[in-house]
Amino acid sequence: MNISLTRFRYIFAGILVVALMHVSNSITSKEEVSPHLPVALTEQNNFIDEFGKMAGEMFHSSKAPGAAIVIVKNGRIIYGEGFGVKKVGTMDSIDIHTTFRIGSVSKTFAGVLTSKLVSQGKLNWDDHVQKYYPEFHLKNPACAQGMEIKHILSQSTGLIQHAYTNYIEEGMDLNTMISSLSEVKLLAEPGKLYSYQNVAYGTIEPVVAGATGQDYNTLVQNEIFKPLGMKNASIDYASMMANDNIAYPNFPRRGGWSAGRISKTYYNVASAGGVNASISDMGNYLIALTGHRPHIISRKMLDDIFEPQVNTRLRWKYFSRWKDYKKSYYGLGWRIVNNASSTIAFHSGYVNGFRSQLAIDIDGDIGICILTNSPTNFSSELVPAFLKLYNEYSPRLEAEMNEQISITSIKRQDLKSGSIN
Repeated sequence: MNISLTRFRYIFAGILVVALMHVSNSITSKEEVSPHLPVALTEQNNFIDEFGKMAGEMFHSSKAPGAAIVIVKNGRIIYGEGFGVKKVGTMDSIDIHTTFRIGSVSKTFAGVLTSKLVSQGKLNWDDHVQKYYPEFHLKNPACAQGMEIKHILSQSTGLIQHAYTNYIEEGMDLNTMISSLSEVKLLAEPGKLYSYQNVAYGTIEPVVAGATGQDYNTLVQNEIFKPLGMKNASIDYASMMANDNIAYPNFPRRGGWSAGRISKTYYNVASAGGVNASISDMGNYLIALTGHRPHIISRKMLDDIFEPQVNTRLRWKYFSRWKDYKKSYYGLGWRIVNNASSTIAFHSGYVNGFRSQLAIDIDGDIGICILTNSPTNFSSELVPAFLKLYNEYSPRLEAEMNEQISITSIKRQDLKSGSIN
């Protein structure tokens, strides 16, 4: 299968650096670039070239129908590429605006949205769920009364794992599913035990609606998608189907692939799995998540959602390929992973044949997102390979960045003195 090249390499602008790289599909920076700033970023270019070669080889080996990848570093998209096709049996190539379902990566948006509402003073992390959603009940009334917003988003409700997830796939409406949780025996008090949820996670939707008077989907659109310029993103089935540039799910069949249909599954619990987005959207999201859109997502908001809340102890399931893995936690809508020398904010997703992975090296100011339209291991293998490669390059990249800062400082002084024309 040929790779459909839609690589875009940013104008790496700002007061630090400018790196101009050839592209076939690009998002142009609106920031003014001084012609006197240094342009060479040799190590970064080498890093991107090596990653691109590795990603292409791994994509071909996976035999996946299609994928899209974006990397953000220091507040700029430095790599973006579409691979393969939107649907097997066609020649319709994936580009940077092709929209995918992102599955449980949707949970990160719930964390970000709630953090934003907290920053606006509309609710607090330790507010009780029943304050905004009185209909919320559990088998143990004391646990229902003590359930806080942070328990919902940190997957520490105390409910048995995946309580009534089957109801989602049966198409049941959210309020009915949540009311069914009153029949489930709790394993622990809220906040004490990690137990992954979808239905219970969806409780955040009526909670934020109760706090703001606006429905969850509207809030995500107005507070995240629109301010970040996520033009292809949506959070419902109708919008996905109205989009004329979407990837379709593909499923293994007789040694090959068979194209499927977009399902309505999980749009009934949008906070847990209903977001649709392109890789260009996810690039804009990553820029904000690495702290470079503070007027939209502040550092305090990021510190809150990335703060570990409960130990997950899940290396065997999610991080078996992460060689430097030490510990993992769940934050507020995020998995937080301690590696040997870094902390990674992470989430993966699967729904309706689509797989996704999102990872941010918080201290390294770098992030990656991979979207695929098939259930292969491509994304789960590429993320740890990316982190390993970045770890190898990071000393040189940091040295190169420090040199750029030094040169830029000298140039700025020269400009002030009038010595450069």
